[in-house]
Amino acid sequence: MNRSFIIAIVIAVLAVGWLATGVFRDEIAQAIEQPSGDGAAEAQAAGEGDAGDDRAERATAALTAPAEDREIMRVQTEVFEARPHAMEIGVRGRTESVRTVDLRAEAEGKVVKLYKAKGETVKAGDPIARLSTEDREARRLEALALIEQREIEYNAAVKLAAKGYKSETSVATARALLDAARAAQKRVAVEIEQLTIRAPFDGVIAVRPIQLGAFLRIGDPVATIVDRDPILIVGNISEREVGLVEVGAPATARLVDGATVQGTVRFISPTADASTRTFRIEVEADNAERRIRDGVTAEIQLAAGEAPAHRLTPAILTLNDQGDVGVRTVDRERRVRFRPVEIIADDADGVWVAGLPQTAEIITVGQEYVREGQTVEVARAAGSQDQRP
Repeated sequence: MNRSFIIAIVIAVLAVGWLATGVFRDEIAQAIEQPSGDGAAEAQAAGEGDAGDDRAERATAALTAPAEDREIMRVQTEVFEARPHAMEIGVRGRTESVRTVDLRAEAEGKVVKLYKAKGETVKAGDPIARLSTEDREARRLEALALIEQREIEYNAAVKLAAKGYKSETSVATARALLDAARAAQKRVAVEIEQLTIRAPFDGVIAVRPIQLGAFLRIGDPVATIVDRDPILIVGNISEREVGLVEVGAPATARLVDGATVQGTVRFISPTADASTRTFRIEVEADNAERRIRDGVTAEIQLAAGEAPAHRLTPAILTLNDQGDVGVRTVDRERRVRFRPVEIIADDADGVWVAGLPQTAEIITVGQEYVREGQTVEVARAAGSQDQRP
C-alpha cells in the first residue's frame, strides 16, 4: 500500500479521536455547570439517573482536577526495542533508453532501397537504407586506372634514377603523384561505403522519416535508433537526500502498470539543476526482453543505509495538543510523556517510526485518556518486561 496513503489515514483517524475527546470534555463540563433541581424530577427530565451523574462527575474530576488530586488511571503498556531498519528514499521518475542515436546521411544521393521499417529491431551493422551510386562507381574505376598509371611512372623513375638519368626530385614527384592517386581511390571507396546506412548498435528503429525515392543531402536525418537494454529509470533527488545514496546501491522501481523492476544506481549528478536544486540520478535495470518502454512513469525506492527504528501498529499513535503525531510513553516514575515520532516507512505489519529512544515503554491502551505528566497505574502486556529508560 502507498506509504503516503497510510500516513494520511493514520493522521485522519488520530485527528477525529483528538477532536472527539475535546467535545466529550466540553459536554461533561457543561453538564456539571448546570444547576441541579429537586433530584428525581430533574433527573427524569434529563433522562439520567444518579449513577450517570456520578460517572460524569468522576470523569470531569479526572480531567479537570489538579495533577496531585486526579484519580490514578490504569493503562496498558508494552516495551518496544528499536531495530535496524533499511532506509529508503522515494523518488518519482520515468524510464529512459540507455542510448538514442539520430542517424544522418554522410553522402548525397537518392534513396533506392529501404531495408528496415519503423518499429523493427536491428542488430549492429544491419543496413537500414541505401542511396544511389550515381557516378561514384565510374570515379572508382577511374581512380584505379590512375593508380596503375602512377605506379608505372614511379617504377620507371626509380630505375632511371638508379642509372643516373633521373634526379631524386623527379623520383619524389612520381611518388607523390602515386600517393595522391591512391588517396583519391580511398575517398571514392569511403563514399560508396557511406551510401549504405547501417545501425550502429542493437536496438529498435523509433523514427524513420525517409521514403523511397527521396533525395538526401549530407546531414539529413535517416532514422532514430534506441537501445533499451539495459533500461534506465531516471529521477531527481533533493539536495538534502543526495548524500545518503551511493553509486552501486540497490534500487527498486514500481512502474505505472504495477510491474516491479530491480536495479542499481549507476550515476548521480555531481551538480544540481539550477532551477530545482535537485540532482539527476540514474538506475540501471535489465531489460533483455525489451518489455519496458521508454518514458514510462515510475516510483523509485533507493536504499539509503540502515537506521534504528520502531515498528508500531497505527492504533498506538496519537496527537498532542499541537497536532503533532507521536506516542505516549511511561517513565520510571510512572509519569506520562508524549514523544513525537516521524513515520519513515510502512509494511503489512504496521508502520516504522523514528524519534524514540532505543527502549521505549509505550501506552498501548488508554493513551487517549491521559495527559502529559500524569501519574498512571501500569499494566504491562503479556511478555513485556520492565526495561524503561
